[in-house]
Amino acid sequence: MKTSLFLAALAAFTTAGATVNPLWMRYCSISPDGSTIAFCYKGDIYTVPSTGGNARQLTTNPAYDTHPIWSPDGQQIAFASARQGSMDIYIVSKDGGVPKRLTTHSGNETPVTFSDATHILFKANLMPDATDLSFPSAQFPQIYEVSTQGGRPKALFFSAHGRYQRRTRWHNVIVS
Repeated sequence: MKTSLFLAALAAFTTAGATVNPLWMRYCSISPDGSTIAFCYKGDIYTVPSTGGNARQLTTNPAYDTHPIWSPDGQQIAFASARQGSMDIYIVSKDGGVPKRLTTHSGNETPVTFSDATHILFKANLMPDATDLSFPSAQFPQIYEVSTQGGRPKALFFSAHGRYQRRTRWHNVIVS
C-alpha cells in the first residue's frame, strides 16, 4: 500500500514538474527586434514572446525539427528537419504554415544564419567534387548558401587544416 501510494505521488510530482519546467527546450534564437524567441522543443519549432507567456507551436511533424534561425526582417524562420530522412533546410513564416523545403541532399544540413533577406548560410559535410582536397567531416563542415526560394546550393567556405577558405572561381582565398 505504501509503495503504490509513493509511486502515485512520485508520478504526480514528475508530471507537474514537466509542465512547469520543460527540459527539452534547445537551440534558442532571438528575433532581430528582440520581441520573440524561437526554439526547438521535443522535435518541433515553437515561438514565445521574450517577455514571457505561452509558447506557440509552428511545426507539427513526426520528424525532428531543430536549429531555428530568424530572417533579418523577422518574418521567416529557417530550420533543419528530418522529414525526408536526412536533415534538410526548411523555411516557414514566423506565424506558422506549411514549411518549404530548400535543400534536398542526402547529407545533413544545419542552418547557420541568413546572409541577407533572400539567402541562408548552412553547414554540411558534402563533397563538392572529386578534385577537392579537403575531405568534409563533422569536424570540418563546409559552408553553403541557398536561396529562400530553393534551388541549387552554392559552396561558399570549406575548411582546410582548420582554416576556412572562400571558394572563388579561380582560386581559394584564406579567411582567418
